[in-house]
Amino acid sequence: MENLFRPGKWLVLFCGVFILLWGVLQYVSNARLKEEASLVGTGIFTWSWPGDNWRSQAQITQADVVQKNTNDAVVKIKGKQTLTMFEPGEQLNEATGKSETVDCSATLSFYRMSEKNKDYWMLGKVEFP
Repeated sequence: MENLFRPGKWLVLFCGVFILLWGVLQYVSNARLKEEASLVGTGIFTWSWPGDNWRSQAQITQADVVQKNTNDAVVKIKGKQTLTMFEPGEQLNEATGKSETVDCSATLSFYRMSEKNKDYWMLGKVEFP
């Protein structure tokens, strides 16, 4: 049987560039989602209770996209949380309290929202292990 179609070098080059461009766009999209998850995670684990003399500060060290499609995404974050307890009468901004550093993690669900031709990710659900 005779060969009816043989791809030329331009078709192969076009397909290669197309696949490379698609891969770069996916990488950038996941990087933006990871950065958003890190910022949201820092906000979740950073808090202050002045009445009880407690403060928490967090630094997210890892964010992994578990699942993502066009409308929603699930990101698992991990980090370090520093809990500080102050003596009664001390100010929360002083660094003399007793502190302890622990691991923290959460699974964040995001939903894509569109507003005036601008897409952004909105936090939908937080799950703690």
